[in-house]
Amino acid sequence: MTVPVRRILSSVQFGSPRGIAIALSGGGDSTALLCLLHDFYSERGEEDRLFAVTVDHGLRPDSAAEARRAGEFCAALGVPHTIRHWEGVKPVAGLQAAAREARYRLLADAATAAGCGLVMTGHTLDDQAETVAMRRARGNGRGLSGIAPATLHDKRIWFVRPLIGQRRNDLRAFLAERGQGWIDDPSNIDPRFERVRMREAIRRDQRDSKIFRVAFEARCRQSEQAAALLADDNTWSFDRDARTAELIDDRATGHEAFPLALAVVMAWAGYGAHLPGGPVLEKAVVFCSDAASGRKMTVAGCLLSKAQGRVTIWREARNTRNGGFGFDHLLPSPDHAVAEALARRVGAATFPPPPLSGYPD
Repeated sequence: MTVPVRRILSSVQFGSPRGIAIALSGGGDSTALLCLLHDFYSERGEEDRLFAVTVDHGLRPDSAAEARRAGEFCAALGVPHTIRHWEGVKPVAGLQAAAREARYRLLADAATAAGCGLVMTGHTLDDQAETVAMRRARGNGRGLSGIAPATLHDKRIWFVRPLIGQRRNDLRAFLAERGQGWIDDPSNIDPRFERVRMREAIRRDQRDSKIFRVAFEARCRQSEQAAALLADDNTWSFDRDARTAELIDDRATGHEAFPLALAVVMAWAGYGAHLPGGPVLEKAVVFCSDAASGRKMTVAGCLLSKAQGRVTIWREARNTRNGGFGFDHLLPSPDHAVAEALARRVGAATFPPPPLSGYPD
């Protein structure tokens, strides 16, 4: 089984010759990524750029042994490896989300400490299809475009998913042909988890990389259009010190990218960790376009006030959040343009450019 690693990696902008961290669980997907990257860089005499990190969440009795076995895979290839542990009390509610957040943090910290410029993960086409199916079941708006091929963590390091267009079975066939084993996580077949249940329901034709590439490209275009709206002095004005924004001309509400531009502004003004969406955002869009002069509305931690065709947006008095702008923590690559436009308008630090020139398939 041949995996087109050269074509896949041709879309990645590696920049300066810094190290590349591999998020290695020891499962089939991440082990395939380890082997593919090792082959690719060995041909160039640059295998010393690779560094593998395994996160032991400590949630299963076998996790420590599995982390050590992942290290054995690396040792056989001569790839440096470290294990990071998720320590402290684990929440009962929201465990998976907390584990995901811990994984981002631990991987980013380990990669930065090792001088790596990127973290690569083994997400596949199957992961993409499962994620979109779960989000569709929840009616999750822009999330229906799926997992971004790259995500910026805390404005410092990009997580890249070069295998997002590859099928899981193809990667396992590649490993089997070279006699490379991998670890099967029992939670991947546990029907208590939504992803496992969704996996069984997805048809083969829903695992077509072209579908997700088209959705990704559409999301990028929307981001660029929203960025143009935010950059227009005749449409928006901003007061960084007061953390307020003003929609100068409510005729802009008719633009198809206006909802995204408004969501970004509201997340900034309201110190939101996430962009508002769904019915909440729809309510704000309707207010901006249809509300009479003198009307006010609170939504998503923001106060919106309409006066003579202008809408002023600032933090609601009861909103005590004091964090940064939502994209400061996790920025999906297709949203880079609109995040960058907002940062420039409010005089904030800009975002490093995405390391991908397109959708890797």
